Amino acid sequence: MTDGSPVDVTILGAGPAGLAAAYYAGHRHATVRIVEALEEVGGQLVAIYPEKHMGDVAGFPSVIAHELASRLAEQALQFQPDLRLAEEARSLETVELEGEELIRLGTDAGNTYLTRSLIVTTGHGAFAPRKLPLDGIDDWEGRGLHYLVRETAEFAGKRCLIVGGGDSALDWTLGLAEVAEAPIVLVHRRERFRALESTLARARTLEQAGKARIMTPCEVREIHGAGSIEAVTIENTETGERERVPCDALVTLLGFSTRLGAIADWGLEHFGRRQLLVDPATMRTSRPRIYAAGDVAGYEGKITLITIALAEAAMAANNTVAEIRHEKAQPEYSSE
Repeated sequence: MTDGSPVDVTILGAGPAGLAAAYYAGHRHATVRIVEALEEVGGQLVAIYPEKHMGDVAGFPSVIAHELASRLAEQALQFQPDLRLAEEARSLETVELEGEELIRLGTDAGNTYLTRSLIVTTGHGAFAPRKLPLDGIDDWEGRGLHYLVRETAEFAGKRCLIVGGGDSALDWTLGLAEVAEAPIVLVHRRERFRALESTLARARTLEQAGKARIMTPCEVREIHGAGSIEAVTIENTETGERERVPCDALVTLLGFSTRLGAIADWGLEHFGRRQLLVDPATMRTSRPRIYAAGDVAGYEGKITLITIALAEAAMAANNTVAEIRHEKAQPEYSSE
């Protein structure tokens, strides 16, 4: 396919939702183009937590993130979509060519692509880590301060301290406890955690075995070290007591601040600040022939799980194919 050749479906993003959408569109014999801002497919599964063990994906009692990404990619790329990596979508307009109304997409690489429909699966867009509110915090980057875990081997034998109360913080407390020097320390500012109850229960079991230490309600007040992090001062916010805890690796998992980027200016109706409003029955946005799936798609009652994103991708792909073909949405079953 050349840049000027229109495809049936263009998918923005090659994370789980984007790869699933590519599979379902290709399975319907639609021509597909994928435009991905990163240099590889897989989205956050490979960019942020490739070695994370995941237990909430349908069909897998447990699967490592990069392995799931590999399986999704293998499934999606079997229909040979036109894959454009390291390109971020910037502009969108509707044009008419030879009597057909098309969508023209422009990227930061200076390329323009024509498509009959569009599925946005860009997650929450560009993201940056939320940081501890400490003076000079940026000075510790590369010197023991981490905002994500890409390779567990990097933390082998180290005294690790994790800050956070969500799923990532608890997941990596469990994951790094296998390689870090015991006890791994988890610091959260509240007694109550936002993570899955089962994950928290496993962390409490580690604590009882002396392999983890959970400090609540506590916050990091100071970082100490000469050249690299050597210790962290933790304050109990109820009693005011402070303790200096030895630490080689400080992992702050406080989430990410995100932005939709150029997509926010495409005239699509929003659901909150970071999502595009969709009809949950079809995944169609407020504009014809533009759909969304995954974290970027918003509606009342939304549940942000990969399993849900995969279902949304199937709905988006089948409905967009039906719209451009002027037919009733009906999947082509893969079983015989």
